[in-house]
This record gives sequence, structure tokens and C-alpha cells, in this order.
Amino acid sequence: MNNIYYKSYLLVLMMMSLIALSLFSITFGPVEITLNQISDIVLYKIGILSESYTFSKIHESVLLDIRLPRIIMAILVGLGLGTAGAILQGLFRNPLVDPGFIGVSSGGAIGAMVAIMFSHHIYLYLPAMLSPFILPILAMMGAFVTTMMVYKMSKVSNKTNIMAMLLSGIAINALSGSIIGLFVSMSSDTELRSFTFWTLGGLDMADWNIVGIVSLFIVIPFLIVYKLQYQMDIFMLGDAESEHLGVNVESLKKKIILISSIVVGVSVSFCGMIGFIGLVTPHLIRLFIGPNHRYLIPGSAILGAILLVLSDLISKTIISPAQLPIGVVTSAIGAPFFVWLILSQKRRFNYAE
Repeated sequence: MNNIYYKSYLLVLMMMSLIALSLFSITFGPVEITLNQISDIVLYKIGILSESYTFSKIHESVLLDIRLPRIIMAILVGLGLGTAGAILQGLFRNPLVDPGFIGVSSGGAIGAMVAIMFSHHIYLYLPAMLSPFILPILAMMGAFVTTMMVYKMSKVSNKTNIMAMLLSGIAINALSGSIIGLFVSMSSDTELRSFTFWTLGGLDMADWNIVGIVSLFIVIPFLIVYKLQYQMDIFMLGDAESEHLGVNVESLKKKIILISSIVVGVSVSFCGMIGFIGLVTPHLIRLFIGPNHRYLIPGSAILGAILLVLSDLISKTIISPAQLPIGVVTSAIGAPFFVWLILSQKRRFNYAE
């Protein structure tokens, strides 16, 4: 019972940390906005305050049109990547698995490169209302296609073979890399620069319309995943044992792959390639809370949001007034952790011998 209280308390503490960090990030920037001004702006917009004594229209615009959508976007994407990492590591039963292993990120990169290079042709065949979303649409399509290819290649006797999926993911990622290399060699300097900045990740596209779309494709899958927590715990025992205990293993694998591809595909399409969130967060949660998916899934989601909000804050301040791509910051945080993880695994193998 005490262990349950500890895990619940830790999740609540993480949630409070996320809220505090988000509020601090909102106040920080070229235009300083105090907590009192944030409160007054919110009260003014809902009609409780009739006069704007403590803030100007600039403060209102910066808060509502720039910072608030950006913070919510960071929370949603961090939540999605952390969740995808947790369930994919459970699917492969390997704490070193990253959402990019199933080809989502590389497929999204191909779609983004196609959008950047051939957008002037694609405009002719799309409705005008979809024109601003050409890059996210094609990136999402590319992510979906490569994921389906990996899934189809991993089918052995009408069942999903995890090892075959891992090898298929490596093959598809390599193929995608060669296609991207071909596009890069054909691209102009402007196109190459656009693609490079896209691959480094960022939250610059965030606005209320995009936040609404992203929330739909991340929050709903998260709720579905959380309902699978009991089946995920049983699945960790092995395929045969799970079948004996009443879990439809094949159906569970399909759900995990589909949900992961949706969540990561949406994140990649709107924010570019943000690495290491899906790798780092589930492993850290396992260290402090354990492998129980009742706590692992929400813990990974909250920690993913914390890391992405923190990375966004660092990216805005480290070379201010310029801005560092957020993917650079997440990689700088995640890469040392990944090295430590590999070294700790090597020490464990040495002890086992």
C-alpha cells in the first residue's frame, strides 16, 4: 500500500512540476509577462474583468497567440512521444527501443522532403484551405506508409513477429535514408536549408488550429493506451503465457503499432524530428516507479511533456534573442543518457557472467 502511495505521490509531484515549469516558460521571453498579467488576461477574456489595467494588447497577443499554443503543443507532443516510447518498449520487451525503430520518423522525413521540393506542383491539386498544411499532411502520409510497410514485412504465418519487425524497421529506415539522400542531392540550397531545420525539430508552427488537431490525435490514443495497461502487464510475460491468460496478443500488437504510428506521425509532421524523448522517459520512469503500466504510461507521458517544455525553454534562452532548434536540445539531453544506459547494460552483462 505504501508503494502505491509513493507512486501516486510521485506522479502528482511530476504533474505539479510540469504546471510550474509551463507557467515559468510562459512568463519568460523578449516580452516579459508576469503571473499577475496572465491571470488578468484570462479573467479579461472570460468577461470577469472589464478593463485591462495591468497588461497591454501586446501582452495579450503574445500570451494567447504565441506562448500559450506553443506550451500546449510542447505538452501534447511530449506526452505523445513519451507514451509511444513506453508502449513500444513494452511491445519489443526492450528498454532501448525508440519510436523511430518502426520507421515513422524516416517516413515522415521523406514526406517532408517531397513537400519542400514539389510543393509548387502539389498546390495545383489541393484545395486552397489545405495549402498551409502540405508539409504536415505529406509527412503524416509518409510516416503511415513506412509503418505499414514495416508491419506487413513483420507478418510471419499471419502473426506479427517482433524480431522480424525490428529487422524490417532497420531495413526501411536504411531505405528511407537513401531516398532522403537522393532528394538532398537534387535539392536547391533553400530547399536543403528548409529540410535541415525541419529535421532539427521545432514548435514554431503552433497555433490554436494545429493544437486542436494534435490534441485530437494524441489525447484520444493516450486514453485508449491507458485502458490497455492490464493487457500490457500480462504481455510482458511472453506471447504464449499471455494467450493462456486470455490476452489477444495479435490484436494487442496491432493496437500498439497503430497508436504509436498515429501519435509519432502527428508529432513528426507538425514539429519535425524530435529525438530521445521516447527513449529516455520510459526508462527513467521504470527506474523510479517500476514496470507496472498503470504508472509507467502516465509517468512516461508526464515526464515526456516536462522534458519537451524544458527543452523549449532552453532553446529560447540559450542563444537569445535567436532560437536553437528544439531537437538539438533534446538530443543534447538524451544522448549522454543513452551512453550511460548502454554502459550500465554492459556492466550488468559483466556481472551476469
